Amino acid sequence: MTKYIVLLCAFVVPVFSAAQNTVSEGARLFFANTASKLSAAEKNAIYTQLGFLLSADKKQFILDKESADFPFDVLVYPTDLNKDGKEEVFVQYGNAYTSGQSGSSIVLFIQDKTGNYKQHLGFPGLTPEVLTTTNQGYPDLIIGGPGFAYPVWRWNGNAYNLHRQVKEADLLKLKRTPVEVLSKAYTKAIQ
Repeated sequence: MTKYIVLLCAFVVPVFSAAQNTVSEGARLFFANTASKLSAAEKNAIYTQLGFLLSADKKQFILDKESADFPFDVLVYPTDLNKDGKEEVFVQYGNAYTSGQSGSSIVLFIQDKTGNYKQHLGFPGLTPEVLTTTNQGYPDLIIGGPGFAYPVWRWNGNAYNLHRQVKEADLLKLKRTPVEVLSKAYTKAIQ
């Protein structure tokens, strides 16, 4: 009996390890134009959490089979917001069908204490901007959208929550950096 268990383990462990090192078809497209330190398993986990499906032509994504006529692209912005050496990943996706007037939605993945990536934000908005103000190591974020007030999101130790609103005139006074600029610098540094 022990001999059979040893043989089974000798077969199953390498197969399981190979599966952990293989990026799924959807995750491959999702991260296609992105430099990242994420493992294959982490890329698969992020893609799976979002629940996107590949469009019929396998060049874009859809939310579900009922929305097959409304495919969208994805922009992935890896960065290290709190400078702890662990990658955070912003995802911007969508169109008017998925995200209304803003035309895109924003999701942020942050690695939790157990090493798993947890989804944050998840609402319609434009490309986030990072402010110089911080809380518990993470910078405040501005995520604009339709309207004349800009919400500022602040980290509370577990999640980003709405902190305050900034009027357009006050927005111009704030020092802010688009996430895409931070991501470009981060990905250049890890290549």
